[in-house]
Amino acid sequence: MSQIRLLERLTHFEDPGLSDGVSPDRQLSESIGLHLTRLLNTRAGSVPIDAQYGLADMSNIAGSFAVGTSEALSEAILRQISLYEPRLRQCRISVSSERRDVIALRFELSGLLAASRANAPDLPFSVSLRINSAGRIFVDRLARH
Repeated sequence: MSQIRLLERLTHFEDPGLSDGVSPDRQLSESIGLHLTRLLNTRAGSVPIDAQYGLADMSNIAGSFAVGTSEALSEAILRQISLYEPRLRQCRISVSSERRDVIALRFELSGLLAASRANAPDLPFSVSLRINSAGRIFVDRLARH
């Protein structure tokens, strides 16, 4: 339980039924997904305590889906994750080739969840990132095979 964020722990303390039947690994994965959504949709400079937290404004991203956009964006996302999400290791981003939309960019983020116990193996982690024309980033869990 110590791997989830403080506000999530307080919420579960207030209403323990929220985590009934949910494995600690799934709680951790969901916590990371929620934090990534918050992190990647926060605009850089909007958090008074840390001006580097978040990504640059992407509200006009539809007009800039040029060739270099996806590489620069994936580098910025990886930089934010390495700085602000210590529960993920060895992250990689690839452009999703299964569905290409004219008005959305799609990426697949994969990495390893840092083990919460000593001598425990790191677990695989992967999510789909979809960036719409308004610059909003959606984080969706990928189905495990």
